[in-house]
Amino acid sequence: MGRIWVVDDQPDVSRAMVALLRQAGHRGTAFLSGEAALEQLGADVPDLMILDVMMPGLDGFAVLRAVRENPKTTKLPVIMFSAVADPSRIAHAMASGANDYWVKASFDFGQLKDRLDDLLPPVNE
Repeated sequence: MGRIWVVDDQPDVSRAMVALLRQAGHRGTAFLSGEAALEQLGADVPDLMILDVMMPGLDGFAVLRAVRENPKTTKLPVIMFSAVADPSRIAHAMASGANDYWVKASFDFGQLKDRLDDLLPPVNE
């Protein structure tokens, strides 16, 4: 079970992702802005972050940059999550340090567990 943060300014998307994460056995927490997530990162670090690209205020790329520049979170797995499937944006996300990029419209929620298992550290039994 991983502690996963969903950072997305759309409450419906955040709630749906947290519900899916919980069904997959993870602890999901929603943040409705990049600023809120970064503020909480000062006190707590999750096992993985799912990060919307387009948000008002700090967008996903600004949050990713801050995560990668912080020594406490530089290795935190970050999945960019966006409605935009533009190959150049995906390449930019990966070059900026994202571990994966999921397109909202084509994401297969049935694959959620497998994709998260690839990025989360193994659970010590």
